Formats: sequence, C-alpha cells, structure tokens
Amino acid sequence: MDSIGVEVLRLFAVILVGFNEITSTDALQEVCNAKDFHAQCGRGEIIVMKSANLGRMRLGKCISQGYGHIGCHHSVITKLDAKCTGKMECRMRKIVREDFEDTILDSQCPSELVVYLEADYECVK
Repeated sequence: MDSIGVEVLRLFAVILVGFNEITSTDALQEVCNAKDFHAQCGRGEIIVMKSANLGRMRLGKCISQGYGHIGCHHSVITKLDAKCTGKMECRMRKIVREDFEDTILDSQCPSELVVYLEADYECVK
C-alpha cells in the first residue's frame, strides 16, 4: 500500500476513534529482539495503531545494559500502520532491526546494539 493509502486509512481510523467507543485503552507492548508482535481485538473491533518505535527507549525487560545508548529510537508507525490498522488481528514474527530497514534511513542507535519494538494500539468498534 502506498504512503497516501496508509495515511488515508490512518485518518479514517482516527475518525472512527473520535466517533466510536474505544474498547481497549492499554495495549502498549514491549517486544524484545527476535520475539513476536501480536495485536488482537475482539469481534467487531479493529486495530488503530497509536505509536510504534524501534530502538533502545529505556532499560527494562528487553534492555539490561545501556552502553551509553538509552533513549535512541526511530518511529516505525508507518510500517505498523500499513500492516495492522483496520484489521482485527496482526502479527509480526521474530522482530529484528532488519524488518524495518526500509523505514529507518538513519538510525540513532548503533547497529551493533540490540533494539526492541514498543508499539501502542487501540481497539475500536
């Protein structure tokens, strides 16, 4: 889907959020390197991606050592929007940096360090 189509779908989804009941407000996922991302809504609901970042946002579940590079990240919302927004379910298996090479032109995080995906979405009727 071209970027204009993705933006139109995103705008439609935002309009849906504005006029419909939001049924799931806490769907923030932290997906470690080489793990699966899975977004799923209930029957009659669709996914609306709110944000998606790939990087080293903070120490925690996925990153235990900073190595001087905590807080570096790059938005990958365009890719997750195209894959997930408007669907009842979507999955990306074994997420790695290379999955987003077409989206990340100039990464702030050194390529030799492990990154993770932080994705936030809502389910709307």
